[in-house]
Amino acid sequence: MADDRKGLVPVAYEPEDAPNICVFPGPSARSLLLRRLLQVTVRPVLQTWGVLPNLPWPYGVIDKAGLALPAICGTRREHVELRNCDAEWLRAPGAGDDRAILYLHGGAFLCCGLNTHRRLVSRISAACAAPALVVDYRMLPGNSVHAAIDDCLDGYRWLLARGYRRDQIVFAGDSAGGFLVLMTAIAAHEEGIGHPAALVCQSPFIDTDPCRKLERLGDMLDPLFPANALISLTELMAAVAAPEERLYDSRVRCPLDADLRDLPPVLVQAGADELLSVDAELIAAEIADDGAECTLELYEGQFHVFQAAADLVPEAEEAIARIGCFVRDVVRDRTAA
Repeated sequence: MADDRKGLVPVAYEPEDAPNICVFPGPSARSLLLRRLLQVTVRPVLQTWGVLPNLPWPYGVIDKAGLALPAICGTRREHVELRNCDAEWLRAPGAGDDRAILYLHGGAFLCCGLNTHRRLVSRISAACAAPALVVDYRMLPGNSVHAAIDDCLDGYRWLLARGYRRDQIVFAGDSAGGFLVLMTAIAAHEEGIGHPAALVCQSPFIDTDPCRKLERLGDMLDPLFPANALISLTELMAAVAAPEERLYDSRVRCPLDADLRDLPPVLVQAGADELLSVDAELIAAEIADDGAECTLELYEGQFHVFQAAADLVPEAEEAIARIGCFVRDVVRDRTAA
């Protein structure tokens, strides 16, 4: 696979079946400033939610606020109705028809949606030269994570029905969407639909047992996620899940519990110091240990889903450019095979 991505600092990693790991230096001054802003604005809200998760929080307000983040200039949008949810077909300038993205947004399975992620997805669409279907999947607390996976599978089926082959489709997502990327790929394989060409996970939430993250990084470094919010989220996920979706009645099944041997190539990006960097490293190591291809990119000093700040942060722009190179290379290699 050709690789025209630049600026990496390779890190030695043993044994031989470990993921390819690249570390990027940083952070820039603009990234540091935004990181500090998140610490004093978003993090306190999440701390409060972690203490009082059962209050009637207005989760939908967040996506409405996302209207302030329009798609990049020239992006075309088409409303799509899936079986149980809405979706949006985004085509950034330069997007062709020989590949497509299935994009699964983050938001802790609770919030965000088409509006909050429109600008980020349009940037990824432009970088990949591919249109993207963004799935507005059903969310907690009214629905289980399994319902979200079903909706994401419907998005995959929609792309296949539109005429795209599996080797032309890439799943991509951030945070909780990274969890859905992997679980949807696993579900598609189990149901006989087959894997897509590749997977992209940005700051993925993976491990539904919070202990490993908290033992490693505690509650001090991440500018967004306090420990109590992480614990409350995993408890909520288990509380609304059906018995068959849980392990030991205490947590929801996650990608670490699955057989990952047949996965297509995976790109995982995360901030090197964010709490979910532990999840990124765990899943990358597990994928490689099962014999699949995985590249882990860690960006020093970056916050959770820093790619969404590409208008301000140069490292975010670089990361999106690398996603574009990865997607174009993988789909080109797979369709040429």
